[in-house]
Amino acid sequence: MVVHPGTVDDLDGFRHRLQHQMGESGWELSRWLQTTASDAGTEVAARALDDEPDLIMVCGGDGTVNAVATALAHTDVPLGIVPTGTGNLLGRNLGIPPVARDAIDVALNGAAQRVDMGWLGEHRFVGMAGMGLDAVMVRDASYRLKKRLGWPAYVPAAVKGLLSGSRELRFRCDGGPWTRRRVVGVVVGNMGQLQGGVPLLPAADPTDGLLDLALLGGEGLTGWLRMLRGIVAGGEGRGAVEPSQFRRLELRSRKPRPFEVDGDLRGEARSLTIEVDPGALVVKVPR
Repeated sequence: MVVHPGTVDDLDGFRHRLQHQMGESGWELSRWLQTTASDAGTEVAARALDDEPDLIMVCGGDGTVNAVATALAHTDVPLGIVPTGTGNLLGRNLGIPPVARDAIDVALNGAAQRVDMGWLGEHRFVGMAGMGLDAVMVRDASYRLKKRLGWPAYVPAAVKGLLSGSRELRFRCDGGPWTRRRVVGVVVGNMGQLQGGVPLLPAADPTDGLLDLALLGGEGLTGWLRMLRGIVAGGEGRGAVEPSQFRRLELRSRKPRPFEVDGDLRGEARSLTIEVDPGALVVKVPR
């Protein structure tokens, strides 16, 4: 088990419950590993692989899940997810229960499903990545509000990002022609639902060998409302949310824009290349 200690209120109690539940299902906890400020989970998970485990579980938010999944890519060792973060988009999209006991049961007794991963430059992701608005939300959301409110803490940061206006972006999919758009953000997803079940990328399927793209447009209050209406309507909303699918996406911006991977800010860039890595990860999901 790889645990982000900052996402669990009672670590000793959680570990005791985990061992008891594993024992009831015929499993044994061979290692208990915690993330640190210098290791989000990739290095400890890589060391755990030396023991040739039958399963590695991760307890934390999307960033921690991403870090452990990065170590497990192409190993065929299943990943069990116990979501305890703010957004928990990966768990929600895979149907993993938000209650720890139920999520552990899925990890121990669920079905093993092979899912795609994505590459954004040198960074892997499982759920979503993006440039512009969503990265601004990740960057500017208050940590204190996230601890107190959960995902609604991102709303003030989203408003700030929208007020900053749109920027011109060039992009092309799978080596096709370059296209120009003015957008407030670009979101790429392997899984399509935001918090509350809002379908930003309704066609996204983590098993289809493709990634899905949403260009978030809109100028002024009318444009923003059209964008939000398009998202809630399932990606429809002409000129506001333009969904498409690809294996390789190239993005070019005149000025550096912030970008994020599975809810973690990774920096700023003027150009990004995003590619799918089909069937790279095995995840335990509900039967």
